[in-house]
Amino acid sequence: MNTNQIRIAAAGLFFLLIFVFGYWLSRAGKPYNTAIFTVHKLAALGAVVYLAYTIFKVNQAAPLDLLQIALAVFTGLCALGLFASGAVLSIRLEAAPRFVLTLHQVLPYLTVISTGALLYLLLLRGGSLALQ
Repeated sequence: MNTNQIRIAAAGLFFLLIFVFGYWLSRAGKPYNTAIFTVHKLAALGAVVYLAYTIFKVNQAAPLDLLQIALAVFTGLCALGLFASGAVLSIRLEAAPRFVLTLHQVLPYLTVISTGALLYLLLLRGGSLALQ
């Protein structure tokens, strides 16, 4: 496996962790299990930091084009929306408007799609680019 494939596999594992623990949390109901909730939050934070670091390193090697920048910004906005809606849901599920829950259920899929597209474009532009 080359460096690019390892990074993509790691990003995929982060998203898998987020989805599994998020689904588990939604099925467990309130009050949330602290261990599951913590793993879910830390995996989400780790995925965002890891993706930002990867994009930063790729941009250092060769500047991103407009589409890649747009996808990176969209992915960042989706992540921000997920953090905000997750915070509202973790405080009080009953008090949260229904659209917040819907947003928190839809945004993960948009985030995965945009992240996948971004990583794919990064690999296409520099298939041999080593992300050091």
